[in-house]
Amino acid sequence: MKYVCGVCGYIFDEEAEGKKFEELTRCPNCHSPASVFKPLKEEGEEASKEDSDSGRVYQCGVCGYIFDEKAEGKKFEELTHCPRCHSPASVFKRIDGGEVAEEDPASSKSGSRENSHDLDYDSETMRTDPEEHYMDDIHEMAKEGKTIIGSMGPRAVRPSWDDIFILGAQLDPMPLDEHAPVDITTVIGRRAAKPMVLDMPVYISHMSFGALSKEAKISLAKGAAMAKTAMCSGEGGILPEEMEAAYKYIFEYVPNQYSVTDENLRKADAIEIKIGQAAKPGMGGQLPGHKVTSEIAAIRNRPVGEDILSPSRFPGIESQDDLKKLVDSLRERSGGRPIGIKLAAGRIEKDLAFAVGAGIDFVTIDGRGGATGASPKLLRDATGLPTIYALRRARKFLDSIGSDIELVITGGLRVSSDFAKAIALGADAVAIASAALMAAACQQYKICHTGYCPTGVTSQDPELRKRLHVDVAGQRVYNFLKVSAEELKIYGRVTGHDKIHQLTLEDLCTVDRDLAEYADIPHA
Repeated sequence: MKYVCGVCGYIFDEEAEGKKFEELTRCPNCHSPASVFKPLKEEGEEASKEDSDSGRVYQCGVCGYIFDEKAEGKKFEELTHCPRCHSPASVFKRIDGGEVAEEDPASSKSGSRENSHDLDYDSETMRTDPEEHYMDDIHEMAKEGKTIIGSMGPRAVRPSWDDIFILGAQLDPMPLDEHAPVDITTVIGRRAAKPMVLDMPVYISHMSFGALSKEAKISLAKGAAMAKTAMCSGEGGILPEEMEAAYKYIFEYVPNQYSVTDENLRKADAIEIKIGQAAKPGMGGQLPGHKVTSEIAAIRNRPVGEDILSPSRFPGIESQDDLKKLVDSLRERSGGRPIGIKLAAGRIEKDLAFAVGAGIDFVTIDGRGGATGASPKLLRDATGLPTIYALRRARKFLDSIGSDIELVITGGLRVSSDFAKAIALGADAVAIASAALMAAACQQYKICHTGYCPTGVTSQDPELRKRLHVDVAGQRVYNFLKVSAEELKIYGRVTGHDKIHQLTLEDLCTVDRDLAEYADIPHA
């Protein structure tokens, strides 16, 4: 007998291997358990009448993809991964005549958490991702609401935030008492008529309703509100339920001017002009037509089902004076809310000189590593300035010109140690997106643009969206933010600071020569 691995396609031939299949425990190739193997028909073996007449039909238990042998032109045994979500073939189930035989994989799970306070992630969609080494930690913090305790040494990783180390104080200076208070309060737009005050220096970055589901947006807003920090609108306009749930709300002003009214500007706590983002610098946003529902179309005043493309630049802004007029207008129309600008990290000093001269109150730098729901892959992979270097250059430039505007950093930061290091490098606040999504429900399937996100985070499909329960996801987001806030206080204590914004380069070291030379971090 021969058997095929449902994950990698490895063929186990009892005769060639010299042992029975029952003796196999794991796939020799991908190390998946033997349970994912299926018998492989010998060449020439007669197929059943049912199979030969019409072919069999299977459905992916994660994203709902239909695999029809007749349409695909091959047998199910040849399938190794779902063509849509890349889950292993072992998650597929046989269905009859194109209809779900017993239960729809989306709808059957939609009510699995009803009347439950369990914060566990859906076992059918939960996964690990070697490229997101913090995802498991984020999930645990989001479920348990407490710091993770580990043992043994740290893991080795490629050059990243993990190549920067925080120096604990001993005698000169001395650390604070274990329970000493540490102030992590953060102000955005300190010089504005109506500054935005947050309980912590970490908030939820811009992600649009459209790129995310309605449930995802509301759960993020609820989690941020419980932590008394800010939620951002994203470039798709204002989702009223999200704005209502938010503690503080940053409205993103884009060339298409979705939701731009004097009333909305005054309801927001800060306004951010989007010039660019790291995953697609020099390009406008894009939302595939299959994600443009009637509700999204109404907010954006666009036809249902049609692709939405945003301009790559603002019409009418050709000079610093033009930008200043827009900043002044938004400041007046909003009644003195802080006005900021979001830039993709690139020509840092030139872009900042232009922006600061326009009279902004804060600036967000989006470094390489920042994510997006949809972007040309080669553009995303080939452009941008790494976040650590972008942050250090921005801080040095602002200090050199005597600017007191707040500097917000975003792009690839995941956990409290990253946040503390960013503050020591000169950030006033950190905006997180991917980490917040992972806390809510995201499993990093990385098919956001397709609309078939199995967890419902980036899908507009009604059945997939039912998998995301707002209150449960919101509680997870809060837990993650709460743990992050408490851990930031720990970093303050161990470095001898009673205010988190007192962290400086003197509290850091690195073993990376490039970081030492180009980011001014003392070498160990």
